Amino acid sequence: MATTVNKASKQRDIIKHAAEQFAQNGYHETKIQDVATAADIGKGTVYEYFRTKEELFLGVYDFWMSEYEAMIEQRVSMQTDAMGKVDAIRESAIDFYESRAEQAPLFLEFWAHALRTDNPAFLDRINRTRGMLRTMGAELAQQLVDSGWFTDLDAATFALLETGINDGIFLTWVLEGRSFSLKKAYTFRQSLIGLGLLTDDARDALRFKLSEKLKQGV
Repeated sequence: MATTVNKASKQRDIIKHAAEQFAQNGYHETKIQDVATAADIGKGTVYEYFRTKEELFLGVYDFWMSEYEAMIEQRVSMQTDAMGKVDAIRESAIDFYESRAEQAPLFLEFWAHALRTDNPAFLDRINRTRGMLRTMGAELAQQLVDSGWFTDLDAATFALLETGINDGIFLTWVLEGRSFSLKKAYTFRQSLIGLGLLTDDARDALRFKLSEKLKQGV
C-alpha cells in the first residue's frame, strides 16, 4: 500500500512540474529533462511513469480533467433540485479555471494538439469530459422543462450549444488576458439563457433577479 501511495504521489509531483514547464515554454519547446530538473529527479524517473513527452502531456490534461469531473460530481450530488445542480456546475467551472488561471493558455494547446496529433487518446479524453457535461446538461434541461421552469425544447441540442458557449467564454477570457470576471461572465450567460427559456410564470417570478444580473455585465 505504501509503495502504491508513494508512486501516486511521485506521479502527481511530476505532473505538477510538467504543467508548469509546458505552460511556461509550450509543449514543443519543453524537454523531459526540463521537467526532471524542475521536479529534482532524474530524467529516467520521469520515463518510469510516462514513456514519451506526449504521454506526459496527456497525463497533465487527464489529471486536470479528472479533478474537474470529480469536483462537479461531488457538488452536484449535494444538490436536491435542478436549479441547484445547474449552479453547482457553473461554480465548479469558475473555480476550476480560476485555480489554473496562470496556466489557462495550456488548455488551448491541449485542444490544438488533439487536432494535430495522430494519437486519438487526446480527442477521446477531451470528448469524455465534454460528453459528461452534455449528458448532465441535457438531463438538467429536461428536468427544468418537466418542472415547469423551461419552455419545451430539444434538451440534447441545448446542452451541445451551451457547452460551446461556455468554451467560447473561457477562450475569450484567456485571449483577453483574463481582463474580465469569469464568474460574472458565466452568470451573465446563465441569466441571458434563463430569460430566453423560462416559461411565462417562471419569467415573471425571476424577471427582476435575472434582469439585475444582466445589468451588472462583466
